[in-house]
Amino acid sequence: MNPPPTPPAGWYDVPAGGKRFWDGKSWSADVVGAPSATAEYEALDPYLPPPRATTTVATVPMTPLVESAAAGWYPGPTGALRWWDGRQWGPFAPSVVAPAKEVGIAYLFLLLLGGVAAQRFYLGLIPSAIVFNILWWGGWLLSILLIGIPMILAAAIWWVVDLFLLPTLVRRANAVRVMGQ
Repeated sequence: MNPPPTPPAGWYDVPAGGKRFWDGKSWSADVVGAPSATAEYEALDPYLPPPRATTTVATVPMTPLVESAAAGWYPGPTGALRWWDGRQWGPFAPSVVAPAKEVGIAYLFLLLLGGVAAQRFYLGLIPSAIVFNILWWGGWLLSILLIGIPMILAAAIWWVVDLFLLPTLVRRANAVRVMGQ
């Protein structure tokens, strides 16, 4: 007894919606045109049965029996966009990544705008930047009463320490940015 015929490779409708590629042996991991993300994940069932063989035979080898989707960017199972040119899958879309913080720019902020802790605002260290501003500017306001002089000295020492710690602070800010994505 002969086994049932295997359907030819091509794009086939899947029960959850959209189309999935059958290579003649197994399903692809990608679903094109699923109506929702839920339907896309349902269509990725690894135990989805193979498509039913039809009596229609393609006249040109490797021509799908189902008309393929139009060229364009389509979301994959993980949500990342991938290019479909009408015949085959291309590269994934570049992900949008916030630019990394740079040590040189942080030093420019420290040297030119260090009195307002611009380098700390740039690195996302908002609470410490506010404390620095309270020490520095509050110290100047209270210097008439001589109470502010220790505050000014503490802020000046903090500024000098930042001269040496800035590369470490930039690396830490970049690591937090990467982990947050």
